[in-house]
Amino acid sequence: MNIYYLSDLFLLVVLIYFVEHAIYSIGVLRAMRSPSGGTASELSDPSALPHCTVLVCARDEEHNIERCLESLQKIDYPTDRLQVLIVDDKSTDQTPEILQAWKQRMPNLEVIRTGEEILHMRGKVNALTQGLDVATGEFIMITDADSHVRPNWVREYLKYYREDTGMVASITLLDTKYFFDGLQSIDWAYTLGLASASVNVKIPLSVIGNNISVRCAAYEDVGGYRKIPFSVTEDYALFQAIWHKKPWKVYFPLHEDLTVMSQPCPDFRTWWRQKHRWVKGGQSLKFIGYVILVSATLGNLAMFSALFLLPLATALTVIAIKWAADLCIIMPVLGRTKKWTLLKFFPLYELYLSLFVFSIPVMLMQKNVKWKGRVYKH
Repeated sequence: MNIYYLSDLFLLVVLIYFVEHAIYSIGVLRAMRSPSGGTASELSDPSALPHCTVLVCARDEEHNIERCLESLQKIDYPTDRLQVLIVDDKSTDQTPEILQAWKQRMPNLEVIRTGEEILHMRGKVNALTQGLDVATGEFIMITDADSHVRPNWVREYLKYYREDTGMVASITLLDTKYFFDGLQSIDWAYTLGLASASVNVKIPLSVIGNNISVRCAAYEDVGGYRKIPFSVTEDYALFQAIWHKKPWKVYFPLHEDLTVMSQPCPDFRTWWRQKHRWVKGGQSLKFIGYVILVSATLGNLAMFSALFLLPLATALTVIAIKWAADLCIIMPVLGRTKKWTLLKFFPLYELYLSLFVFSIPVMLMQKNVKWKGRVYKH
């Protein structure tokens, strides 16, 4: 192929990629707007505060659960209006003993252990269902045992609830100790930035299950997990059910107090299994999912191949456009969450992102999803 045609083709691909991200950046900016109406005006009156539940499912989390509980204990909300509910999902390590010891320190802490799996529900879906069955809050905030939240987490979530709000989600980043942790964290900033943007431009992609909140009435209105088809990405399934159920609306704001911090995957095998689970769950996106996949593949392929196939000046232009597109999403997220230090990982993250995108076909061909010691046939 003539080099000039090839250069034009590469430039066209990354320009389309850039326009797509520029549209999504509008959604990111909308996510940064302050809430209006809803319960925001009631939060200054303690007697008007709604009852809330913080729900955490824990499976063999002896190394993480105490840090999670410490953050939940520091939540700025009256303990008589906040139920902290931990579902011990058949842990075989010291998690149950740790939870029992913490019950003496947290008067609003309740612990249940999962029973037999019900109907089509397996794994975490089963644990969530049994936890939601006994949750007493009008609003339920959900996080994971390997995560920690900010003191204003509950109050900030409530600010976004109006009468027709069924779910509010926000972003999770990762604690960063090693270089691989930083790559994963900026990846979450990019991926969840896109998820937030998509909700705010009415193209729903997904949410992250360790940082969501749901109105109990909306959960019950969709029939709960008993009526939702099973998915290895249970957060996505609940989000889609509420999104498509009138009159409920879903919001995905960005705010420092809503940011949850979680633990990165410690090694490549765990990382692969996590990504594999997300990719398999993402198949439910169907048409829009494949459009996004094709766009991401072409954009990253153009950037990756440009240095080998194009003149240097054109190659650098292609790379600059691709980087600018990704930064349209990443920069507002890091600014809003005050995690600017993650930017130092960005150049190598672009290579990381390309390698992940190119591995998606392999992940799609893998049938069984392995996660948290369980195997799910998909």
